[in-house]
Amino acid sequence: MIRRASAVLGILFFINFLNYADRYVLSAVLGLVSDDLHLSRGQEGWLATAFTLGYMFSSPIVANFADRWTRPRIVALCCLVWSLATLASGLAVGFKTLLLARILIGVGEAGFLTVGPPLIADAFSKESRGKALSVFYTGVPIGSACGFVLGGLLPGLHFMGAHSFGWRGTFMTVAIPGIIIAVVAWMLVDPPRGAQDTELGVHAPLPGKGTFWEQLALFRNRTFGLVTLALTGIAFATIPLLHWLPQFFGDVKHLDPSKANVMIGLTLILPGILGTLLGGWAGDRISRRGHPGGYLMVAAVGLTGGLICLWTAILATQPWIFFPALFFGVLFFMSCTPTLNTTIANISAPNARAMAYATVIFCMHAFGDTISPLLFGRLIGDHGLERAFLFMPVALLVSAAACVAGVFTIRGDLARTGERVTQLVRKSQAPRVR
Repeated sequence: MIRRASAVLGILFFINFLNYADRYVLSAVLGLVSDDLHLSRGQEGWLATAFTLGYMFSSPIVANFADRWTRPRIVALCCLVWSLATLASGLAVGFKTLLLARILIGVGEAGFLTVGPPLIADAFSKESRGKALSVFYTGVPIGSACGFVLGGLLPGLHFMGAHSFGWRGTFMTVAIPGIIIAVVAWMLVDPPRGAQDTELGVHAPLPGKGTFWEQLALFRNRTFGLVTLALTGIAFATIPLLHWLPQFFGDVKHLDPSKANVMIGLTLILPGILGTLLGGWAGDRISRRGHPGGYLMVAAVGLTGGLICLWTAILATQPWIFFPALFFGVLFFMSCTPTLNTTIANISAPNARAMAYATVIFCMHAFGDTISPLLFGRLIGDHGLERAFLFMPVALLVSAAACVAGVFTIRGDLARTGERVTQLVRKSQAPRVR
């Protein structure tokens, strides 16, 4: 069995990397899939929405079990589900079968992202939690970039002489590591819930099972609501942008599709890693100085700076302008990932954290990227890719405003959560009268 915190973090990081690689490889090969299966623009949008529906509706169900059952086993099962669904994507014979595979990929990934961050939060203290979650979330840019790069390179590779991988072989290839790592995840030890949360008044592990009332208390937490709103705006804007980004650079910037995928991947990976690590580092430094809203401050700056860079990249006509603008835009945006997710971990009760992450996932997709790909597809059809890309990022201004508001509410919400958790621990330790 695997107990060491650094080993747990390393395994969960690698699973998160595969999570995003499997998710975005479709975007990289979307043109090939569409040509082969004769998909319309609307059906292309539905492939993104189908993933989101599976992701959204399964997360609260998995979280309900995760706050009660052994979490590493859930991680292993979820990893196996999405990897097998990725394998099935390569065997799709039409739009409906590919749609079903995308739903199942969403189910598996939602379960993992509901359980993974609480596992890390219980393995690391508050002083190192932000850094640990930053390492975990570097899997987002690395995996996303790898998905685009593999989707750009693998279809053109040949094996056994004349046979090329194509888009089908690409899906099958990227599915294999997930099946293997699921076996490793099964051997992780589940750390006690709340053992690291002395800052909330927890001086002993919380009861292993969460309750409905503890989960319901999340909805009375103002900062939690604002973080949910911020992430919803981010999902609304960025998911359709990434889904159509290769086609945007091909149709609007006139780059070769395979080169565009590789360039996008290379532009995402370095600034994504830097932004994620810098965001966690900056949030930790500000929070240690007595500002519990430090993570939200960093997120607000990242969203504002990223939006300016994104608009610059969309409007620029020369590669020497739009690729650097995209580079710094990704750096700014990715600084928000660890900061907002660390805030969720810090403001929620330890034995309701899985439900906290699941609630955020449900809301950000129900009101974010379930709607936006369909809207985006219609905008593309009516006004073209360039105008659609200019319109969608406006939602990021709402996200930035929510982060600023959260800076002023988090101190009170942390105090109330601490009081409630302390009462829960005392109740669990009180001797029972028979």
